[in-house]
Parts: sequence; structure tokens; C-alpha cells
Amino acid sequence: MVNENQQMNVDGETLKPEPLEVKNLTYKYRGGVYEVEATGPAQLDNISCTFGRGARVLVAGANGAGKSTLLSIMGGKKMIPRGQCSLLGRDAFHDTGLAGEVMYCGDWWRTDFFFNISVRELIGKKMEEPRCIRLMEILQVEPSWRINSISDGQRRRCQLLDSLIDEKAIYVLDEITTDLDLFAREGLLRFLRAETEERGATIFYATHIFDCLADWATHILFFDGGRNKRCCTMGELHEYQKLVADGARCPLYSLMKQWVFEKYAEVPLDTNTLGPPAEPSEGPVLIVNKLTYAYAAGAKNVLKEISFSCARGSRVLVVGANGACKSTILSILGGKRMIPRGTTSIMGLDCFNDTTVGKYVMFCGDWWRTNFMMNLRFGELLGAKCNYGEAGGGMTWPADAVGNTPRSRHLAAILQVNFEWKINEISDGQRRRCQLLENLATPKQVYLMDEITSDLDLYAREGLLNFLKAESDVRGATILYATHIFDHLEGWATDLLHLSQGEVIQSCPMSEVTEYTELIAQGTTCPLYSLIRKWVYAEYAELAKLPKSRQEDESMDGRVPALGLAGPMCLQSG
Repeated sequence: MVNENQQMNVDGETLKPEPLEVKNLTYKYRGGVYEVEATGPAQLDNISCTFGRGARVLVAGANGAGKSTLLSIMGGKKMIPRGQCSLLGRDAFHDTGLAGEVMYCGDWWRTDFFFNISVRELIGKKMEEPRCIRLMEILQVEPSWRINSISDGQRRRCQLLDSLIDEKAIYVLDEITTDLDLFAREGLLRFLRAETEERGATIFYATHIFDCLADWATHILFFDGGRNKRCCTMGELHEYQKLVADGARCPLYSLMKQWVFEKYAEVPLDTNTLGPPAEPSEGPVLIVNKLTYAYAAGAKNVLKEISFSCARGSRVLVVGANGACKSTILSILGGKRMIPRGTTSIMGLDCFNDTTVGKYVMFCGDWWRTNFMMNLRFGELLGAKCNYGEAGGGMTWPADAVGNTPRSRHLAAILQVNFEWKINEISDGQRRRCQLLENLATPKQVYLMDEITSDLDLYAREGLLNFLKAESDVRGATILYATHIFDHLEGWATDLLHLSQGEVIQSCPMSEVTEYTELIAQGTTCPLYSLIRKWVYAEYAELAKLPKSRQEDESMDGRVPALGLAGPMCLQSG
């Protein structure tokens, strides 16, 4: 029997409905709720598109272009009229049975999302299934982790495991790989590719990270101002094919950057407004000398007598796989962990034991939580006075307010921050941008940046990195930047710090990284990504030779961290 959503072909065979069919979909917000009569600009404006079984759709566009809105509609999270968005021939939102066929991952768990159970308790009997074991290896998840005691990045990976453990016909994935190193990211993408090729699943993947995606995606859906500017197969993306033929570096990233920047007016940076020059330094600005560190008494050392230094005005790219201890080192340099005297110093001052070092250093790696403060407007946090209860009231800026400087105004423009935003009512991505602005609003000598651009679109990411480049070139500030995203970093860094399993593999100027210069000479499309990829894969190959054990360690309530970002615990170093 043929249901109302199915059709017959000329031979009388039943045709299966398309995985996604969107017809003239318009969506507007009003007070956070959809209303047909809502006024104002449409978040989605007359969108129409159709994708077939087995498609891997790359969903791209600037922040606010409409990507997440469409994906959340597909995931049944927003109410829309019937007939405008159907999955497998059934109406999104209205057909609750779609929950068994569609997996949506875009709303991330909060710290107190549920009781502090372990991953094993969360997954239950499925823990021993081959699919689960494979996903745990890809995502580097440990069964003993407790959900409320691990880092945001580890919690995201646990949520991905929980979401992907059951087979679905459609996967709707909104920026899911921001906390994965390139090994895990590529492993997850290979897993999803197999889902489409072996089972015929359909995947919609929205991201601002374009490393290795040109050969993965079968289709592209690019949004611009609520409209689908481009909807085609990758083979029909002629602009990309031309860039490849011309030998352009990072061709997919270059094309996406070109399209995203068409939406924005250029925000020139007046270098005179950056602030005073960084103080001169005799010798290195930052020194790490034979530093050894363990997370707790009796635990193994995660840093093993590491030593390196950074000169004034250098931009140091910190690279390595998950677990290389990049975040641990940056947090130690930022004064967040207790260490013995004489092992780390900035501007000649001890990083932990001398509190005056704070006036020289900005550390950005611990992100604000939803209830971090009273629900202030962001402008109030930066010193504005709000008089909304008075007639004609609004936000006024005292002359000495941090948010009233040309520096802050430039940062607000490139990060697309609205000073009227209320901190507890905006998204995690918006809150991160506010925190970046607040941290960067005051000039410092040294910036310690731990994966700060994962929630930024290409425009904001490029603007922020150009700002930091000017900080080092003009003011002489020193920057350490740890990241897993490399498609935008060609030519940005002056130095490289390569870490592996808590040891320094290489610390030198980029000009001395011979493998990198060789890749450039060979005309490699993405030389930096290719080099880091080679190193990370080699590290995992060595780790694979070690004996594996699924023995769960409950000695610290499951809080033995894989990334050095776990919750409160005793610390020991020596």
C-alpha cells in the first residue's frame, strides 16, 4: 500500500521520498519564538532545495546567515507550517516519528545537564557494541569520564558518541568538530562517509572549518543573508574547480572566504589606536625551563622537563594532537596552575608565584558559563551606564570606559558583537566572542590563546588574526596560539611550537621548519595542514603500538583528564 507521501514510477514501483525537500521556507524570529506574522528581517527567506539519498551536504555561510536555523528546523526544534520542510516525505516538527529516523546534534549539553554519571552509565549496554567501540576510538572518549567533571570539549565528544551510537537515515550536524584535533575530525568524517556509502544515509554538516572537506562533500549549500546563494554538487562548483586549476592555496577556504567577505564592509585597522608598544625585553619574553607537571599526587607526569622560549613580537603557533598538553602549558603560563618557582617566567616574573605578572599577560582558554555573572548587558560589563528605565534612556559611555575606545570598537566590528546583548541570553558562540572582546580590549605584552576561533566564521576569524598580527608587528606583543584549525593560517605564524605527549618536539622559527618549506616548493595545496596532519598521524601510529586497556580508573571519580582541562582537583608538579 502506498502512503500519501509516496509516489509510483512508470513501472508501478514505489518511489521513496527524498531525505530533504524544502519548499519556499521563510522563517522569522520574534522574541525567540517563530510567528507567521512576525516583523523584521527573515532569518530564512524563501528557501527551496532538495537532496537525495546518500548525499553529504556541506552547509556554509557567515554567522547569522541562516545555517543553524535551517538545521534546527530539520531537527524538529522550531515550529513551521506544514509542507515547507519535509524529511523522508514527512513534515519536520509536526511528525514526531521522525525522531527515530533523524539525528540532530547542535544544542550542546551544559555542565549541569544531568547527574554526574559516567560515560559507561550514560551509554549502558551499547558500550560493548562494535559501532560504539569504533566511535569511542575516533572521539577518544574514556568510559570512566564523568559528564559534569570533564572539559567542554570532552563533554561535546561524549554527546557526539551518544548521538551517533544509533544508526539513522539522516544526520543533521551543526558545527560538531570544533573541539576535535585533525586526526579525530578526519576519523569522524570517514565514519560519516561510510554511513552514506554503505547504508545510504544523508548528512548535513554545517561548519566554518574547511580543512579536508573538498573531497568529502558531495554537495554544497551556501547561505547568504537567509537565502541559499549556491546549491549544487561539488562537481558543479566551477569557481572552486578554477581555483584548483590555478594552483590556489587552500582553494575551498579561499572560495568560502571570498563569498563570506562579500557580505561585510571592510573594517580598516588604525594601528595608532592599538595602544602603547610592548615593553622592551633583554632576552626572551617568555621562558619555560625544565618544567615537569602532574595533575595530582601519585599521577603520572603529563609534562616531562620541557623547555622553550619566545622572543618579543613573535607569533607562536602551538600544535599537537589532543593530549599533547597544549592547553596545560598555556594555562600554566597564564598563572592558572601551581608550579615550583624557576620553571616558568614572563617578563622576568614567575608565572604563578608573582601576581604582578597579570598586568602583562592575557590568557583566554576558560570560557564563561551561562550563569557566570548577573545578567548584564555586555556594554555594562565594559563600563557603560544603562538607563533603560528612564525616558529616552539607553547606553551611555563614560570617557574612561574600556568599551568606549577605538580599539574596542574595532574588535566589536570584526567579532560582530552587540553591546546591547545580555550575557545570559545569548548563544555560547556569541558569549565567547564577548569574552574575546573583553579580554583583548586592554593591551597586553603577552597573549595566550587556546582554541579561540572555533566558534567564529571566516570573517571574524580573519579579522581577529589580522588584529593579533598587528599587535605583534606594531606593538611588539608576543602571541601563543593553540589550534586544530589550519586552513587560514598560511603565513601567519613566525614561530612553531610542536608538542607531543607532554614533550617539546620542535620549537623554532617557521623559516627553520624545512618540511614546511619543502611542501611549499612542491606546490602543495595546503602545506601547513599537510605538515601538521603528517605529524599528528605519525603520533597516533606510535600510540597504536602501545598495549591498549579499557580498565576504568575510578581513583579520582573518573576525572583523569585527557586534555588537561578537567574540573577542580589537587595539582602537583616538580
